[in-house]
Amino acid sequence: MAPAFPVQKVRLVSMGIEKDPKAPAVGRKERVSFVENLREYCLNTTIHGLKYVGTVSLTLWERAYFFVTFIVVTACAIYFISNVYIKWQSSPIIIGLNPIATPIKDIPFPAVTICNMNQVRREAAVRIEAHTLEQTVLQAICSIDGDLNSTGYEGKWSAVKKLLLSATQPCSRMLKACRYAKQTEKCTEIFQSVLTDEGLCCTFNTLDAAHMFRVTGTVNIFPSDGAASTDAHSTNRFRPLLWTPETGFEEEPTNATYPRAIPGPGVSMGLAMVLDANVSDYYCSSTSSTGFKIIFHSPTETPKITDYAQYIPVGSENRIIITPKINDAARQIRKIAQATRQCVFASEANLSYYRVYSRNNCELECEAKLILENCGCVLYFLPKLYEDTKICSRADARCYELIRNSIAFTSNTSVSCSCLPGCFEISYVPDLTSAELHVGQFGIRESMLDGVKDEQYAKENLALVYVFVKDTYYRSFTKGELVGFTDFLSNVGGLLGLFLGFSIISLIEVIYFVTLRPYSARRKQRPIRDRQTDVTEMNPTIVSRREFLKFAPKPQVQFVGLPSDFGIDGNRWQRDHKGSNTMVTELTAKLKHVVHSRMQQAGGWVRDTFRFRKSQHGMERSARTGTIYPFYE
Repeated sequence: MAPAFPVQKVRLVSMGIEKDPKAPAVGRKERVSFVENLREYCLNTTIHGLKYVGTVSLTLWERAYFFVTFIVVTACAIYFISNVYIKWQSSPIIIGLNPIATPIKDIPFPAVTICNMNQVRREAAVRIEAHTLEQTVLQAICSIDGDLNSTGYEGKWSAVKKLLLSATQPCSRMLKACRYAKQTEKCTEIFQSVLTDEGLCCTFNTLDAAHMFRVTGTVNIFPSDGAASTDAHSTNRFRPLLWTPETGFEEEPTNATYPRAIPGPGVSMGLAMVLDANVSDYYCSSTSSTGFKIIFHSPTETPKITDYAQYIPVGSENRIIITPKINDAARQIRKIAQATRQCVFASEANLSYYRVYSRNNCELECEAKLILENCGCVLYFLPKLYEDTKICSRADARCYELIRNSIAFTSNTSVSCSCLPGCFEISYVPDLTSAELHVGQFGIRESMLDGVKDEQYAKENLALVYVFVKDTYYRSFTKGELVGFTDFLSNVGGLLGLFLGFSIISLIEVIYFVTLRPYSARRKQRPIRDRQTDVTEMNPTIVSRREFLKFAPKPQVQFVGLPSDFGIDGNRWQRDHKGSNTMVTELTAKLKHVVHSRMQQAGGWVRDTFRFRKSQHGMERSARTGTIYPFYE
């Protein structure tokens, strides 16, 4: 006989069991929490060590051990990365020798500026009357102290210029013969007059005034002496070219352009000159000897003769080997601050007088501005922006000498010129050797001295100078990044990989688990809940059985025909009916029947439950996609 199962009273609605309103909905999943998301990240991340922290099968002490280790290793990585960052910020620049040599055809021949040590010709000085404006200008040029208040000196540039052109030795008289690159040249065509701190001098291979000065109408340093010092410009034989240390020649230089490129190595391809000091016409000299001062500089600069020029004595033959010193910079250092890289690019220059930036031009312009602000005048050889700028006289000497000394004294911070060198600059290092000049005693090969017959005059007044280079290639010194951003990123990546196994993919994983993963989990739960609801509506009987198995109390077995207090163990019955074998046999048979029917019923429940789970979660699709569902977890 089938057993009876007394159950709790339930109401059947649509052949199903009435649900408790407080019970959770069928198939509902709670929202993914932060802790669960963090645990899933630790188990799946590529960063070393975190998977042990997120593994729940490990003990708390084991997980704490790996967590503390991870924190210590992270701190070490941060410490070493900070050292790399400090090095990147404090020492970003390195100066190295450029592996690519520069050919001399891309290097301009040095600008050569020559000054006679005699600043004023005696012939012109003796014609100047006392207590006149010309005498005041003469005192300013020769730095002679006298009766400074005897004349109404106004300091006009026109008066100073007039005296300079008439009282100093012109280039046509100082330069007797010239030759450049094996070709004899007229000296007044390749040299021009230039104002320096030594007075009126002669310069070769400088930029044209239109390319050197920013404003066309400014008072430039190339005054015309009215003679042949500017024949090159009047005859238009040579065409000016723009050259800057940063951009180079604007077009290919030729023999008809200037500034000229270095034609070739050796004395024959250089510049040769015969100089005449005319010692008998000396009136005032900046030195205690006779002869010339010579300096080699960039074609874009105004030279400082007094402090940096070399001596060329009379009665000597001189060979000067020039070594170009080229400084350039990598484009990557433009983003580094000027104070850190210690140089200025051409686009960053803010000069008012000169068009091309160099440290020398910046210092000259700064000196002129400081003297003008403090003394109300400008020295005759310094940059002047306006024609009516007052030229300093000896009466202003105390003021402008104080300013110039303060600028030269590097420890002084009250009056100084903070001029950084250009990132692209070129300078020329001379190596001078000389020998005594002999003319007329024996035959010589130099054709420029053919017209010189007086040996005594040659020893007392003449000097022969050769200027040339000896190599065809020169290497530059390049400023570059010591630790660039790519190097910094490589160092940081190496340290993170060494300590943590961190990579760009690890960063992408963090972004994914913080942003995309929670959003995807919420969207994935929505169709699962919808499918479970559909299954519930379509299979109420299956749901009723599952609810019954989940919420019904454990059934108590009661055999029909036996007393209600008769237990399964049958102890009381055995005590009352010990001798009845028939009843024992009957009881055994009934017990077997009950167990068999109960197992059949349980088997049916199991099959129905598995069939429901399979239809609910799509076991056929999970076998293809490899998806793991919560029931089988």
